[in-house]
Amino acid sequence: MVTPGEPPIGSKPSAGHRRSAGREPASPSGESLQLRTILVPLDFSEASIEALKYTIRLAEKFRATIHLVHVQPTDDLTTIARAGHLMLDCADAIALMQDRLAEVQPGHDVQFWPDNCHVLSGRPFEEVCKLARAIEADLIVLPTRGHGGLKRVLLGSTAERIVRFASCPVLVLRGEKYPTASPEEAAGTADFKLRKILVPVDFSKCSLVGARYAARLARSTGASLRFLHVVFPYSQFFGIDRVGASSASLVETAREAAQAEMARLKRMKFLRGIDCETEIRVGPAVDEISGGSSGPEIDLLVTSTHGCTGFKRALIGSIAEHVVRYAECPVLTIPSRGRF
Repeated sequence: MVTPGEPPIGSKPSAGHRRSAGREPASPSGESLQLRTILVPLDFSEASIEALKYTIRLAEKFRATIHLVHVQPTDDLTTIARAGHLMLDCADAIALMQDRLAEVQPGHDVQFWPDNCHVLSGRPFEEVCKLARAIEADLIVLPTRGHGGLKRVLLGSTAERIVRFASCPVLVLRGEKYPTASPEEAAGTADFKLRKILVPVDFSKCSLVGARYAARLARSTGASLRFLHVVFPYSQFFGIDRVGASSASLVETAREAAQAEMARLKRMKFLRGIDCETEIRVGPAVDEISGGSSGPEIDLLVTSTHGCTGFKRALIGSIAEHVVRYAECPVLTIPSRGRF
């Protein structure tokens, strides 16, 4: 339900509710997360509609406005003569948006305005990222598969490029943990809930951005946090180093150092009052992070988009993109260059 005096979710903001130019300062430690604007790319596949249902529940939780975007790839604009057909396609896309919204809207206090529906042409990842900046989106939500206009935007290179280049957090819905399944969810009456959030950390300043964001999300949803650190598997590459230390001793030393860092992390001010646990694994980063996401109690994985120690480039480029591709639960990536 919408509290009196608050705009409906997805409604067109009034002047009093519009954000001023530029992003607001980051919230102080200990504050809950605030989401005002969520962008959802649609290709009208079943996966993208399921993502929209998930987003509606999320938007209700945070009283956020939802924007929808459909991208027509530029290879559909082969000749000027086809421009008229593109305009018809755009009109059909908007009509289809409205039809799909009507299907998923029952049971929700959600209103969508024409200004919140965007039909664009170009390279999908570029257009999605540009629009996210233009509307000052706080979050982009993507499923992991789809078809049509966005082509591979929901799986593979395009989704990974959105993760890499977006100026705001990106939530990639994957695995079997997010689709609507229960009668309450199917009827559109279920609340958005998180039980436990997995947070990979390498103890760099970059990975702490993800940890802080996860803490604010946990504070808003009542979820607990599990911090995961992966120790480099030295034994897979060499058995003896230059000073004669065995690979086993190197791993043990790294594990002890990680335990000390974990203890220091749990004492940080921004985690006060949040239920936290820690886990240290040894092995390839992608395998261990993805494996850690497979537990039935893990509802979400939150990670920064780059780090600089421990994992090396574990949280940017190939590792982050592989985690997005192989994790067993939804993955929320946080650009460490931003302020959230």
